[in-house]
Amino acid sequence: MFLDLAKKRRSIRKFTDKEVTDKEIKEIFESVLRAPTAVHRDVMKYILIKDKKSLEILSKFKKSGAEFLKGSSLAIAVISDKSLAKNTYHQDACIGATFIQLACVDLGLSSTWANVTDAKNEEGKASQEYLHELLNLDEKFNVECIIGIGHGAEEKSEKKAWDYDTHVKEIVIK
Repeated sequence: MFLDLAKKRRSIRKFTDKEVTDKEIKEIFESVLRAPTAVHRDVMKYILIKDKKSLEILSKFKKSGAEFLKGSSLAIAVISDKSLAKNTYHQDACIGATFIQLACVDLGLSSTWANVTDAKNEEGKASQEYLHELLNLDEKFNVECIIGIGHGAEEKSEKKAWDYDTHVKEIVIK
C-alpha cells in the first residue's frame, strides 16, 4: 500500500558495505522510467555512479550536505533536459527523484537526496557547473539532485504526518 511506503521513507545517510545488486537497480528503474512528466515528454536522464572513488569525488560537489554519498553503494544523478521542458523540467525531475526514493523503500533500500540548486563547492564553484564538468553534460541539462542509495546502517522511526487541520483547507470557489 502506498501509505506504508510514505510512512517508511526516511532520509538515511549511513549505509552498510552491502552492495545494491544490479537486479535491485533494474527494479528501481522499472518504476522510475514510468514516472509522469508534463505532457509525457521524454526529458529525464539518470546517471548511475557505483565506483567508490567516483562516489567520494561526487560527495564534494557542494560544501556540505553531500558527504553521505561516499558511503553509499551507488548514487543516481537526476537530470532533466531544459530544452525540452522549459517550464516544467524542475517538476519532472522532482517526480523522478521521488519515484527513485519510493522504489528504494519498496525494495528495503535506503536513500537520501542531495539538492544541487544554488549550492557551491568548497572552492566556491557553483555545484551545477562542477557537476556539468564532472559528468560531462551539455548546457541544456539541469542536475536536480544526486540520490545516494544503499542498505541503511541506521534506523529511524516511522515518518509522522504533518497536522491535517493546519495544512489542508477545503474551499468552494464561486
